[in-house]
Amino acid sequence: MKKKQNFSLAAPQRWMTLILVIGLVAILSACSESALSPNNKVTFTVNGEKVKQPPALTVDQGEPMVPAAFLESTFNVKLEWALKQDNGNNGVFYSNQVAVLMYHDISKDPQKDKSAISDTQFEEQMELLKTNGFHVISIKQYADFILREGTVPDNAVLLTFDDGYESFYTDAYPILKRYEYPAVNFVIVSSVGDNKNGAPKMTWDQMREMQKSGMDFYNHTYNLHRYGAMREDGLKKPVMTRKQYFKDEKRMETDAEYTARITNDLTEAERILKQELNNPMSVVAFPYGAYNDEVLAIMKKLGIELSFTVKEGINGKGQTNGFRVNGSKYGESSKQLIEKLKGLTVEDGEVQVFLNGKEAEFTSLKPMKRKEGVMIPLRDFCKMNKMKLDWNSKKNRIAIDT
Repeated sequence: MKKKQNFSLAAPQRWMTLILVIGLVAILSACSESALSPNNKVTFTVNGEKVKQPPALTVDQGEPMVPAAFLESTFNVKLEWALKQDNGNNGVFYSNQVAVLMYHDISKDPQKDKSAISDTQFEEQMELLKTNGFHVISIKQYADFILREGTVPDNAVLLTFDDGYESFYTDAYPILKRYEYPAVNFVIVSSVGDNKNGAPKMTWDQMREMQKSGMDFYNHTYNLHRYGAMREDGLKKPVMTRKQYFKDEKRMETDAEYTARITNDLTEAERILKQELNNPMSVVAFPYGAYNDEVLAIMKKLGIELSFTVKEGINGKGQTNGFRVNGSKYGESSKQLIEKLKGLTVEDGEVQVFLNGKEAEFTSLKPMKRKEGVMIPLRDFCKMNKMKLDWNSKKNRIAIDT
């Protein structure tokens, strides 16, 4: 005899309850995600003046958070940070990736040139790389990893210099030798050995000497490290990525002329570098980090497989146009640089923040390291600096009075 089914109201009620719970969870999840999404349409004013390039804004629990870099540049403060919890596993901050540090000149007085770093701070950074478990690799190891089946150690770092300054030979090289660190310098080929225009540049003999100790020298173009007129009104932009305006002829450079100019420059630089240094491969660091699709296409035709920008990030396999981290950022401490390296792959980690050298206390929200950078709760920041904040979430408007 078949057992009679019991069609009570309890079962439908249970199903309805379950559906309501699932719906509520979905709504809450969507709200949370929305609150953390960047809002690029926000209107941002400071003392009544509209900020031309507003920061990437996130909203958490109804409160605005903005990148620390924006606050530093806008309000002339110094914000440094450290991850509250080590994101590494037994000191491993990242694997199968390479952080590339970028330097330019070594100077006894970096205040005169804000792209330079003192020899003292440079050596301090090299020591901190060692004591914090970073492993410095060569450009050959980097190329084998990016382009082929090569491997790199955990916490791998590549040291790069731009412009071919003589200070690399006189100041950086002795420090690098003490630590047995390789490095690569991207030289402006037309200015090699030039002691008359700007800071002195290295000679080919100096480069050949340093090659014996693991230093490499590659392409920063032959003569494209400059700005040139791109319009009739004289507006200047990097000549590598913009067609030039010929004032005498009152016309713009043609597409064919632009392609030929870039091709000829890179070809000449490569020819001389291979002739003088027997370079086994071709690598370019773009002047000012500027490049475009046409430049990349020309490089491919010339067999230049690797390049570097000045955009911050970390490099994994296949990242042929490499990111770099500025190792000589003006006003940044050596300790902060190391923390930045440790946090390159962290997209959701709580950080400890120091405002003008003192630990900052946040009451409403906690500052976080996210993909957009280190995000600072704006309301607490304004209170600390005795600023008035007007945050209108409905109109996407932020106004700050200092």
